[in-house]
Amino acid sequence: MTRKTRLFFLDAARGLGMLLVILGHIWETDGILPVLIYSFHIPLFFVISGILLNYTQTADRPVRQVFFSGLKELILPYIFFEFVFAAIYGLRNHFNFNGQNIWGGLLLNPLNVPLWFLPTLFLSELLLILLLKAEKSGRLMTAAAILLYLIPFFLKNNGSPLLSAALRCCSSVGFLALGYAGCGLILESSPRPAALVILAGLEGALALVNGKTGIYKLTFGNPLLFTVCAAAGSFVVLSALKRVRIRILEWIGENTLVFLGLHMIVLRIVQLIPGLHTDTFPGGLAALVLVCALLTPAALFINSFLPFLAGKKRSK
Repeated sequence: MTRKTRLFFLDAARGLGMLLVILGHIWETDGILPVLIYSFHIPLFFVISGILLNYTQTADRPVRQVFFSGLKELILPYIFFEFVFAAIYGLRNHFNFNGQNIWGGLLLNPLNVPLWFLPTLFLSELLLILLLKAEKSGRLMTAAAILLYLIPFFLKNNGSPLLSAALRCCSSVGFLALGYAGCGLILESSPRPAALVILAGLEGALALVNGKTGIYKLTFGNPLLFTVCAAAGSFVVLSALKRVRIRILEWIGENTLVFLGLHMIVLRIVQLIPGLHTDTFPGGLAALVLVCALLTPAALFINSFLPFLAGKKRSK
């Protein structure tokens, strides 16, 4: 498998994950489809990031370089999209933020809720890299990641935003480490379609038994079922997308930051369309198409004039 093929396949996986994120915010219920989506879609992003950490040998770079690269590629877009959302929210509500601490929320509990993923990824990647630098064989990273991953299952949140943020990082480190350790297996294995169908069916059945889960709200249900579903669902998606190129998913994956940062704004506009019942299956799919269509010009504009907000360098 060539380098380009690998990157295309990971971009497609991110693109599919982003579509599932949007659908999860369209169908805000405990129905079958939301339960299936939430069982693996966020862990999938962290697993992909872990694969990329391994494949690009990021841990071999100086910590200072990794830190400032993360600030530019993750935290700067996070701050920009949060301020855009806060400005629009303020204009719509006469700058009444219902007592929310905007500055504190910027770090721990953003108004634009999906953006929680970016600082969590930044901190989790940095921690994983420090662990890898401390002990090159990866044993320390594996042991520490397992320990950190288990903490949120036993330490109950007391409502503190700081504790919630820390526990999300603990869960995220576990899936980053899974992607890092399983990089070779995921990139090189080629399970048969029948095996993937069976695994997907088992994952779906276990997800329905466990109920709706999510790293953001730290709702895991049964820890073992949560872990199995997240890992199995991620593996099925990654393995399936190696078999066929879907360019629209690749493009969305390349513009994940733009879609992540702006989709809640666009979704709220789409939900105002008379007669569009987004809580239904056809209405939800129609809303997804409309959101993606409206976000496309924004992504093209940012790619052309503000590429750093999409995690890209300006082309010369």
